[in-house]
Amino acid sequence: MEKLCNAVDNLSQAISSLIPVMDPYGISEAVKVLDTMSEEVPEASPLYFFSLRLLLNKDRRIMFLSINPKIRALWLKTEMEDS
Repeated sequence: MEKLCNAVDNLSQAISSLIPVMDPYGISEAVKVLDTMSEEVPEASPLYFFSLRLLLNKDRRIMFLSINPKIRALWLKTEMEDS
C-alpha cells in the first residue's frame, strides 16, 4: 500500500511539473493584449514591432498590462518617440 501511495505521489509530482504556470505578466499574455489593439496598433506596423521589442523587458511589460487599457496605445507611442 505504501509503495502504491508513493507511486501515485511521484506521478502527481511529475504531471504537475509538466503543466506550465501561466504568468499574468508573461510575454504571451502581453502579445495577446497587443493583438487586441489592432485598431490603434496595426499588425506589421513600425509601432507593433517596436512594441514587441519593448515588451521583452519585464518591467515595461508589467507596466503595459497594468495601466488603463484606454491609454496603452498612447503609452506605446510615447515610448517609441522617446527611444
